[in-house]
Amino acid sequence: MSRILVYTTPARGHLFPVTPIMDELHRRGHDIALRTLGSQVPMMRERGFDAAPIDPRIEEIAINDYLGRTPLDAQKRAMRAFCERARFDAVDLKTAIEEFNPDALLIDINAWGALTVAEKWGGPWASWCPYPLPVPSRDAPPFGPACVQSRARSGRCATRSRGRSSSAHLSELWLRGSTRCASNSICRR
Repeated sequence: MSRILVYTTPARGHLFPVTPIMDELHRRGHDIALRTLGSQVPMMRERGFDAAPIDPRIEEIAINDYLGRTPLDAQKRAMRAFCERARFDAVDLKTAIEEFNPDALLIDINAWGALTVAEKWGGPWASWCPYPLPVPSRDAPPFGPACVQSRARSGRCATRSRGRSSSAHLSELWLRGSTRCASNSICRR
Protein backbone atom coordinates (compact mmCIF):
# COMPACT_ATOMS: atom_id res chain seq x y z
CA MET A 1 0.00 0.00 0.00
CA SER A 2 0.96 3.69 0.00
CA ARG A 3 3.23 5.55 2.35
CA ILE A 4 1.53 8.76 3.49
CA LEU A 5 3.28 11.56 5.38
CA VAL A 6 1.01 13.80 7.47
CA TYR A 7 2.35 17.13 8.74
CA THR A 8 0.55 19.28 11.33
CA THR A 9 1.07 22.63 12.97
CA PRO A 10 1.66 22.64 16.74
CA ALA A 11 -1.98 22.60 17.78
CA ARG A 12 -4.10 19.75 19.07
CA GLY A 13 -7.04 21.37 17.29
CA HIS A 14 -5.23 20.70 14.02
CA LEU A 15 -4.02 17.19 14.89
CA PHE A 16 -7.22 15.68 16.27
CA PRO A 17 -9.49 16.51 13.28
CA VAL A 18 -7.11 14.67 10.91
CA THR A 19 -6.64 11.70 13.26
CA PRO A 20 -9.78 9.79 12.07
CA ILE A 21 -8.55 10.18 8.49
CA MET A 22 -5.16 8.72 9.46
CA ASP A 23 -6.90 5.94 11.39
CA GLU A 24 -8.95 4.97 8.33
CA LEU A 25 -5.98 5.10 5.97
CA HIS A 26 -4.00 2.96 8.42
CA ARG A 27 -6.93 0.52 8.75
CA ARG A 28 -6.91 0.15 4.95
CA GLY A 29 -3.25 -0.85 5.03
CA HIS A 30 -1.42 2.40 4.31
CA ASP A 31 1.74 3.29 6.22
CA ILE A 32 1.29 6.59 8.04
CA ALA A 33 4.18 8.81 9.09
CA LEU A 34 3.18 11.78 11.19
CA ARG A 35 5.08 14.91 12.20
CA THR A 36 3.24 16.76 14.97
CA LEU A 37 3.45 18.25 18.47
CA GLY A 38 6.06 16.50 20.58
CA SER A 39 3.59 16.02 23.45
CA GLN A 40 1.23 14.01 21.21
CA VAL A 41 3.81 11.66 19.67
CA PRO A 42 3.43 8.81 22.23
CA MET A 43 -0.36 8.71 21.81
CA MET A 44 -0.06 8.76 18.00
CA ARG A 45 2.50 5.92 18.10
CA GLU A 46 0.00 3.88 20.14
CA ARG A 47 -2.40 4.26 17.21
CA GLY A 48 0.18 2.62 14.95
CA PHE A 49 1.62 5.68 13.24
CA ASP A 50 5.31 6.34 12.66
CA ALA A 51 5.04 9.56 14.68
CA ALA A 52 7.85 12.00 15.39
CA PRO A 53 7.88 15.56 16.72
CA ILE A 54 8.02 18.60 14.49
CA ASP A 55 11.04 20.87 14.87
CA PRO A 56 10.81 22.24 18.45
CA ARG A 57 11.52 25.76 17.17
CA ILE A 58 8.09 25.67 15.51
CA GLU A 59 6.38 24.87 18.82
CA GLU A 60 8.25 27.74 20.50
CA ILE A 61 6.59 30.31 18.20
CA ALA A 62 3.34 31.01 19.99
CA ILE A 63 0.36 32.58 18.30
CA ASN A 64 -0.56 35.59 20.40
CA ASP A 65 -3.47 36.95 18.39
CA TYR A 66 -5.52 37.16 21.58
CA LEU A 67 -3.29 40.07 22.62
CA GLY A 68 -4.39 42.13 19.62
CA ARG A 69 -6.19 45.34 20.51
CA THR A 70 -8.30 45.24 17.33
CA PRO A 71 -9.37 42.45 14.97
CA LEU A 72 -6.81 43.66 12.43
CA ASP A 73 -4.03 43.66 15.04
CA ALA A 74 -5.00 40.13 16.08
CA GLN A 75 -4.87 39.01 12.44
CA LYS A 76 -1.44 40.61 11.93
CA ARG A 77 -0.11 38.84 15.02
CA ALA A 78 -1.32 35.46 13.75
CA MET A 79 0.15 36.08 10.29
CA ARG A 80 3.52 36.99 11.82
CA ALA A 81 3.58 33.71 13.71
CA PHE A 82 2.71 31.71 10.58
CA CYS A 83 5.49 33.50 8.67
CA GLU A 84 8.02 32.81 11.42
CA ARG A 85 7.00 29.15 11.60
CA ALA A 86 7.21 28.80 7.81
CA ARG A 87 11.00 29.22 7.91
CA PHE A 88 11.23 26.10 10.05
CA ASP A 89 8.33 23.95 8.87
CA ALA A 90 9.56 24.10 5.27
CA VAL A 91 12.92 22.58 6.20
CA ASP A 92 11.25 20.20 8.66
CA LEU A 93 8.90 18.75 6.03
CA LYS A 94 11.72 18.46 3.50
CA THR A 95 13.71 16.42 6.03
CA ALA A 96 10.68 14.23 6.81
CA ILE A 97 10.18 13.56 3.08
CA GLU A 98 13.81 12.48 2.75
CA GLU A 99 13.52 10.21 5.82
CA PHE A 100 10.16 8.58 5.03
CA ASN A 101 10.12 8.62 1.21
CA PRO A 102 6.30 9.00 1.02
CA ASP A 103 3.97 8.32 -1.88
CA ALA A 104 1.68 11.20 -0.83
CA LEU A 105 1.56 14.11 1.60
CA LEU A 106 -1.24 15.51 3.77
CA ILE A 107 -0.35 19.00 5.05
CA ASP A 108 -2.03 21.27 7.61
CA ILE A 109 -3.34 24.44 5.95
CA ASN A 110 -1.50 26.64 8.48
CA ALA A 111 1.93 25.09 7.83
CA TRP A 112 2.77 27.66 5.16
CA GLY A 113 6.38 26.67 4.60
CA ALA A 114 5.43 22.98 4.46
CA LEU A 115 2.75 23.76 1.86
CA THR A 116 5.36 25.36 -0.41
CA VAL A 117 7.63 22.33 -0.02
CA ALA A 118 4.70 20.01 -0.82
CA GLU A 119 4.00 21.96 -4.01
CA LYS A 120 7.64 21.88 -5.09
CA TRP A 121 8.01 18.19 -4.16
CA GLY A 122 6.06 17.18 -7.25
CA GLY A 123 4.22 14.17 -5.85
CA PRO A 124 0.54 13.99 -4.88
CA TRP A 125 -0.43 16.05 -1.87
CA ALA A 126 -3.44 17.59 -0.20
CA SER A 127 -4.08 19.95 2.67
CA TRP A 128 -6.84 20.10 5.24
CA CYS A 129 -8.44 22.93 7.15
CA PRO A 130 -9.75 22.05 10.62
CA TYR A 131 -12.11 25.02 10.82
CA PRO A 132 -14.82 26.50 8.60
CA LEU A 133 -13.44 28.25 5.55
CA PRO A 134 -14.43 31.89 5.03
CA VAL A 135 -16.48 31.16 1.93
CA PRO A 136 -18.48 34.16 0.60
CA SER A 137 -22.24 33.90 0.96
CA ARG A 138 -25.27 36.11 0.23
CA ASP A 139 -26.45 35.33 3.74
CA ALA A 140 -23.36 36.34 5.71
CA PRO A 141 -21.32 39.51 6.04
CA PRO A 142 -17.82 39.55 4.55
CA PHE A 143 -15.21 37.65 6.52
CA GLY A 144 -12.97 39.89 8.56
CA PRO A 145 -14.35 43.40 8.96
CA ALA A 146 -16.90 42.43 11.65
CA CYS A 147 -19.88 43.88 9.81
CA VAL A 148 -23.41 43.23 11.02
CA GLN A 149 -25.62 41.37 8.53
CA SER A 150 -28.70 43.31 7.49
CA ARG A 151 -31.87 41.47 6.43
CA ALA A 152 -33.18 44.45 4.42
CA ARG A 153 -32.61 44.49 0.65
CA SER A 154 -30.38 47.58 0.88
CA GLY A 155 -28.35 45.92 3.64
CA ARG A 156 -27.78 42.79 1.57
CA CYS A 157 -26.50 44.96 -1.30
CA ALA A 158 -24.13 46.77 1.07
CA THR A 159 -22.89 43.47 2.47
CA ARG A 160 -22.13 42.14 -1.02
CA SER A 161 -20.29 45.31 -2.05
CA ARG A 162 -18.25 45.34 1.20
CA GLY A 163 -17.36 41.71 0.59
CA ARG A 164 -16.06 42.42 -2.90
CA SER A 165 -14.05 45.44 -1.79
CA SER A 166 -12.65 43.67 1.31
CA SER A 167 -11.63 40.60 -0.67
CA ALA A 168 -10.08 42.70 -3.42
CA HIS A 169 -8.10 44.74 -0.87
CA LEU A 170 -6.80 41.65 0.93
CA SER A 171 -5.88 39.97 -2.36
CA GLU A 172 -4.03 43.09 -3.49
CA LEU A 173 -2.05 43.22 -0.23
CA TRP A 174 -1.14 39.55 -0.51
CA LEU A 175 -0.08 39.79 -4.16
CA ARG A 176 2.13 42.78 -3.36
CA GLY A 177 3.70 40.72 -0.57
CA SER A 178 3.02 43.31 2.11
CA THR A 179 2.49 40.91 5.02
CA ARG A 180 5.39 41.70 7.36
CA CYS A 181 7.10 39.01 9.38
CA ALA A 182 8.48 39.57 12.85
CA SER A 183 12.00 39.48 11.43
CA ASN A 184 10.99 42.61 9.42
CA SER A 185 11.41 40.76 6.15
CA ILE A 186 8.58 40.33 3.72
CA CYS A 187 6.65 37.05 3.53
CA ARG A 188 6.57 35.81 -0.02
CA ARG A 189 4.40 33.04 -1.42
